[in-house]
Amino acid sequence: MSNMVECCIKVVVRYLSKRGAAMSAKPIAVIILGMHRSGTSLLAQTVRSLGVHMGHEHQMVPPREDNPEGFWEHAEIVAVHDELLERLSSSWDATKPLPEQWWLTEGGMASRARLVDIVSRDFSGHPVWGFKDPRTCLLLPLWQSVFEELNMEPRYILSLRNPLNVAASLYKRDHFLHDKSFAIWNLYVLSSLYYTSHKRRIVIDYDRLLEQPVETGQRISDFLNIPYGAAERARVGGLPKPGLRHSSFSMQDVWEDRLVPAMVRQTYQIGLSGERDSDALCTDELRENVQNAYDQMVQIDRLLNHEKSYRIRIYWAGADGRFTEDKSTYITVSAKGQKSLQTVEIRESLGSVLRIDFFTEPAYFKLSKLSLVYEGEEANLLRGYAKEYVQFLAFTGVGEEADCVSGISTGNTSQLLIRDLPPHGETATLRLELSCSFEIGEDVVQALQLQHSAEVALSAALHDAGLRIERLLTANAEKEKALKLAAKQIGEQIDTLELLCEDSRRREAKLAAISRDLQEQRAEASRLNAEIERREQQAKEERVLLIRQKDLEIENYRQEVASYSGSLSWKITLPLRMGREIERSAKRRFKGWAKGLLQRYAIRRNQHSLHAGLTGRLPYKQYALIFSHTNYLESMGGTEKYIYEQASYLSQNNVGIIQIYPGQSYSLLNTKEDTFYGVVVSDQFRGFYSVQEITEWLSRIHRHLAEIYTHHLLNWQISDYTALLRNVEEAGVLPHTFFMHDFFALCSSYHMMYQPKIRQSIKEAKERRTCIADIITTAGTDAAICQNCTHGIALAEWREALRPVLHQSDRIVVPSDFVKETVAAVYPDMTDKIRVRGHLIFDRQTIIYKSPPENRKIRIAFLGYKMENKGWSVWERLYKDEALGRLYEFHHIGSQEKYADQVSVHRYSFLLEGRMGAPNLLIAQDIDLVLLWSIVPESYSYTLQESIAAGVPVLTSPQSGNIAVTIDAHPELGKVLSGEDELKAFLFDPEHVRNYVSGDRARYVLEYNHLPSGKREARS
Repeated sequence: MSNMVECCIKVVVRYLSKRGAAMSAKPIAVIILGMHRSGTSLLAQTVRSLGVHMGHEHQMVPPREDNPEGFWEHAEIVAVHDELLERLSSSWDATKPLPEQWWLTEGGMASRARLVDIVSRDFSGHPVWGFKDPRTCLLLPLWQSVFEELNMEPRYILSLRNPLNVAASLYKRDHFLHDKSFAIWNLYVLSSLYYTSHKRRIVIDYDRLLEQPVETGQRISDFLNIPYGAAERARVGGLPKPGLRHSSFSMQDVWEDRLVPAMVRQTYQIGLSGERDSDALCTDELRENVQNAYDQMVQIDRLLNHEKSYRIRIYWAGADGRFTEDKSTYITVSAKGQKSLQTVEIRESLGSVLRIDFFTEPAYFKLSKLSLVYEGEEANLLRGYAKEYVQFLAFTGVGEEADCVSGISTGNTSQLLIRDLPPHGETATLRLELSCSFEIGEDVVQALQLQHSAEVALSAALHDAGLRIERLLTANAEKEKALKLAAKQIGEQIDTLELLCEDSRRREAKLAAISRDLQEQRAEASRLNAEIERREQQAKEERVLLIRQKDLEIENYRQEVASYSGSLSWKITLPLRMGREIERSAKRRFKGWAKGLLQRYAIRRNQHSLHAGLTGRLPYKQYALIFSHTNYLESMGGTEKYIYEQASYLSQNNVGIIQIYPGQSYSLLNTKEDTFYGVVVSDQFRGFYSVQEITEWLSRIHRHLAEIYTHHLLNWQISDYTALLRNVEEAGVLPHTFFMHDFFALCSSYHMMYQPKIRQSIKEAKERRTCIADIITTAGTDAAICQNCTHGIALAEWREALRPVLHQSDRIVVPSDFVKETVAAVYPDMTDKIRVRGHLIFDRQTIIYKSPPENRKIRIAFLGYKMENKGWSVWERLYKDEALGRLYEFHHIGSQEKYADQVSVHRYSFLLEGRMGAPNLLIAQDIDLVLLWSIVPESYSYTLQESIAAGVPVLTSPQSGNIAVTIDAHPELGKVLSGEDELKAFLFDPEHVRNYVSGDRARYVLEYNHLPSGKREARS
């Protein structure tokens, strides 16, 4: 019931206020203020759609390419504004305030009169009218005097837009640097808030006007007390167009971007507070904040933009008729051609003569006003009084400038004397308006020539006399010239001989240098021939050694096979082995046939689909282009998890993703044709396509692309990748981030595992070790371990193919310092581009007490996929050990199948349960230890982060790479055990283990570690 009464009261109040406005005798002037590129044109359209008269269309500034919807500015008002700013030595892109009391200058008063005429002629017959021009923010004092003279009520609507978006728009249109754009924005917005402090006003946010046009129209109609019916709602709602927003910086970006000056943030905060609460605009606190900010801006401008000032001294004769220093004063002026108003109070009688002394340097002066104020009267001393000039070349103006004194000072004592001053008593006031400049323009020179024709004629006569004298001197100097010519010819001959001698010396020196170079080249050729012979001999010896080693290897294998084949078990299992080999061969053929068939079916389906194919609709306006090795919707490895998290984050920020991945397993260095790649657009698989088809599609949608992320090039052909990347960059450069989730960009062994070229036994073939320490020590391809490794055969070609891609990328992101150190050793010239950024961050720490597992077995878990690289063999030996089974419960977190009675299996889905799915399972099952026994160096480990988040200690080996590095740096997170023997020794001490797993443990919430936009990092 109370809500209904409140609504009725609001309706009655609105009706009465609108009725009162309609009955008001004063016309209402609606003034739209705001910085350029801040949505003032759309705001003017909105106000016009509500019925406010903005002028006739033929009076408006016509649309342009940068504003096709129209400016909605009265062309004549804009012209007056531009002319006035020019007369004040300013312009629309000014970064500092106008001079003090500029509206009282001659130019200000003339512009005011023109504006009064325009308003009276075009708007006086309308009860509610308005106009828009961003320059009005700087010229408000002049307009407020116009409204007072015409008895009109001004109401101000301020358009506020994010300064980062304004700066981006000005950079695109005018190529302004951000510093200048911020300075212009601050001057316009702060001036509009300052000059409307005690006026009726509202602030409209540009983004809100785009997103909620109908609601914003309601707010404006309430402010103006004008009707807002269904027709007005329909018109206002249809005004915003999708293409009006070209930049999308948020308010948070303003607070976080260090390039935004503190003064701009303060002004934006004041504007936002007024936009959110219109009543706040009327508070003393906001007015005081605006006043302080404006005063600070003026003070900073005075500090940074001060100009050299010059003195003009004024003498008066007094009662004794003499000029002395004690009867004088001075005024200070600038020499930039700007007009200044000066007032001089004199506490004694001036006498009958006034003298003004100008600069000692030659300069152009214009004295527009010189008046004497006494006893309530004002006498114009430039009209009707005798004037006398000393060392001052003066000329008189015409028309409006007839009473001005203009001229050029020509000596050290340039003076203007005014005689026969009127009687004025013991006190008087002088008022002067003048400008001066050391730059003398062509118009001043022409005016002097017209008004001083006698001097010009005398100058011409002197010029003619000078020409005659010059001809006489020329005639008398003929003989002297002949002598000088002869002497010059002799001198030239001597110079020629000296040049020939110098050229001969240079040629001899050059010949000697060529001879030395030839000798050095011959010596180098001899050395190279010797080196070639040495290398040929070395290669011959290596081939012989290689043949011997191969023979030895074959012999060893032959002996081993012979020993196996002689055994009974070998003979019995022969049919089984042959059957398994036949089965594997058939499976491989069937799998290849099925995959090719499915791919051909998908390609054929894509060509006949208009909705799911490349011609389908793009639901987002902006997209990030992602290159990777698998469909992130179908696989959940570490890289795919990160892409899934990245896609989710970008989607929340209205940015979609386009993922491209290989349709089959291609080789990086091959150049196979008829390759096909899968395309995923915003969580929808669009099909497999050729490189040419994807290239043409990306060209069509390039305007939607915002950034490029390369996550992995496994299974890619580098030629296909560079072709797609080159096509995108040719259409327009985009920020490119290259991720190294492992070591694929360094070596085809992306786990950096050493594989010798020659194996002497089956036992040695099973031994695995990493080569990272050797690579870091010797920095790159010179490492001896690479030359003896099968992956080193094509290593130089591998890195040569990837180096241009890394060089062209804007930044290289690695997940850990462990990876950064290895990458920097191989690519030292890329070190400045490398950014270390983990995939996840720990948030919201909680400390829990873990009690010792007294009345139950100790629980140890294997976390992750069933893979040999993750230490699966070690895990199998542990859970099959009956002695350990009596002490421990074995759990597998993340397995999709029950594979052993001794192991409890716990399934979870990263897609459904998110990044906390595994930590929550570890906590729910009260796991005491996690085994992460990777036998290859991990660059980063999701399973490690999940274990830390659950507060469960980790057991790992030195071979696990970043896992071991992290545990070494933080021993409270787990143990690094030297091998399987030390692992079992630790596990077979149950009392020690129970004490170790108990006590205070930290738990965390895992959050996605978002990578900032490449645009922002480039700008920074």
